[in-house]
Amino acid sequence: MANTNLKEAKAAKNDEFYTQFHDIEIEMNAYLEYDPDVFRGKIVLLPCDDPEWSNFTRYFAAKFDELGLKKLISTSYAPDSKKYKTPYQPSLFEQEAPQFDPSKAQVKGKIFILERDKSGDGRINIDDLEWKYMDGDGDFRFLGFLLGVALQKPGHETLDT
Repeated sequence: MANTNLKEAKAAKNDEFYTQFHDIEIEMNAYLEYDPDVFRGKIVLLPCDDPEWSNFTRYFAAKFDELGLKKLISTSYAPDSKKYKTPYQPSLFEQEAPQFDPSKAQVKGKIFILERDKSGDGRINIDDLEWKYMDGDGDFRFLGFLLGVALQKPGHETLDT
């Protein structure tokens, strides 16, 4: 009985299972015990199903200052591009953003960037995430684009306002 959801998901080809925050913390602590500066000055790139729900995005956003990150980039895959189709409902975070566009919400991937204290509260955290729609659906073929964003190469878009 305990495997019912897993069996149903397997039959439906639904692999949308999320890693628990606690499990991420345990794994990251092992890295930090080995080298407390392992993330200092680094850019973390997270290709996610949905950065708004990703516990990896939440972890690195919550620990941004503590880890000494330079930048956090999380991407999402467009809902219409996923093999497993579920009814899509944009989150309030997305709907209330000035850049929200219902015609893009299901067909475009999103890129979330965290690198500065946008809210002015003196710390960089999840409240400072900025996002926009990508040109494509968020497929890994856009990795070159993402690396250009990460490295701030000329000709690549950024979220600077």
